[in-house]
Parts: sequence; structure tokens; C-alpha cells
Amino acid sequence: MVALADEVKLAQDGRLRVPRLVTATILVAIAIVLGYLGWVLPSPGGSLVFPTLIVFGSGCASGIVYWIITGGRATAVTVAAITVTASVWTFAYSLPTSVAWDSSATSQAQAALLQLSSSPRSHYGIPLHPCSTKLIGRVGPINAPYRECAVSTPEGHFVLFTVAGQNARGVGYTDRGAATFLDECSRHLTGEWWMFTRSTSGTGDCPIGYQFNGGP
Repeated sequence: MVALADEVKLAQDGRLRVPRLVTATILVAIAIVLGYLGWVLPSPGGSLVFPTLIVFGSGCASGIVYWIITGGRATAVTVAAITVTASVWTFAYSLPTSVAWDSSATSQAQAALLQLSSSPRSHYGIPLHPCSTKLIGRVGPINAPYRECAVSTPEGHFVLFTVAGQNARGVGYTDRGAATFLDECSRHLTGEWWMFTRSTSGTGDCPIGYQFNGGP
């Protein structure tokens, strides 16, 4: 540490001269921080733009500050590349990865459908208790407490998971694709998993990155 401190000196132009090891450490730290922000900021059914802008702005600010202090253009360009990569990760891959890495999510959805098939039904054939609230655990990016609602009809089978108290958006496991979310906005995540949110106007005004599926 003393040796590294001795190597960090002022250049003739008044800017800091940073050794390569310190520069590499800074780049790794920036990548970790931006990747973490891209992991925790996006929410199912929420805006993808705002988290991406936060990650992008944080990365740009880091690169600009580093360039002002050290004058290292090559490192600033590397920070810019890290920022772009982290922004793409935030917008397109963070939530799908969260679902894919949850190895129990699909089995939990399938278990909910299996349980629904043997649950009590009304004289119209409708399950009496299709929804339940889970107080522990998680499903992909949704942590407990969350609400689980299973639906099984001749047209299709699906399970919706929403944050407790926020039923307008969440993730769904479905064999009907976007057709599950009539008059809503949806975005495919991975496999049979989708996320959804309500249209802001009910006529197709969806957040950027979502598609509207109008009813019949």
C-alpha cells in the first residue's frame, strides 16, 4: 500500500499519475457497482428506462471524474465501455437472469397449477381459492411477501406473481405467451416467463420495452 501511494504522483500538468494496478482496481470497482445497480434497480412491471439512466449516468460521472483528475483518456474510454455494457445489462438482461437463476421458480409455478387442479371448485367449475399470499421465499426478482394466483382453463394455464399490495404488475408463468395479458403491457423474460404491467391509459400506452396486447 505504501509503494502504491508513492507511485500516485502529480504529473507536470497538475493531474494525478495513477499506477496500472490502482487503475485496474478502479475499473473493477466501477464494473461491480454498475452491475449491482443494474441488478437491484429494475423491478418486474416497472420502468426499465429509469434504472438504465441511473446506471448510465453513474458510469458517465465516474468516467468524467477520473478523466478530470488523471487525464487518462484510455481509462475513460474503458469506463465508457463498461457503462454501455452495464446499461444494456440493466435494460435487457437483469430481470430475465434473475428469473433464470431462480431454479425453484418454475417448479413452484407448476406446483401451483397442480394444486389448483385438485382444489375445491364452485358449481361453475371455478376454483374457490386460486390465490394465496406467500410470506417467505422469493420468485425471481419478487421477494416475499408476494401474491400467487393460478388459473387453469381449456385455453391455457398460468400463474401470476405480484408484490403484496401491488397487483397491477409482476411476473407470470404462462403457456399462452402475451395473450395471457389482455389489455395490458407485457415483456418476455425467459422460457414461459413474462412480466406485465397495466397500460397507463388502457389503450396501449406502455412503458418503453413493453408491448401492448389488446383484448378480443
